[in-house]
Amino acid sequence: MKEDQTSPLSAWERYVSAKKAAFGAENDEETLTLDQLEEAIAQAAASAGVPETGMPPRAEVHPVKRSQISKWFYLTLVVLFALLVAGLIWWGRQQQVYSSISIALGSTNE
Repeated sequence: MKEDQTSPLSAWERYVSAKKAAFGAENDEETLTLDQLEEAIAQAAASAGVPETGMPPRAEVHPVKRSQISKWFYLTLVVLFALLVAGLIWWGRQQQVYSSISIALGSTNE
């Protein structure tokens, strides 16, 4: 992937200039490292009364669909298993009733 030839600034330089513009840094001669820049931003935010909380975790902002799908999948499996157990119990009782009726009828015919 080629960088844009019309823009002489790198991504880092654009980031630094945007942060300087946002917090009104007057000293353009000095190039700050990332740690120094973050410290300056934190100090400027603290002096302005803006809380420096940072970004929330990605999992909070964009919940994973896979966990939601797996939750529904397992819930469906549990419901199907419960229906299977209930159906087998019902079928077993029906077989017991029919077998007791056939035994009663069979013993009178013999």
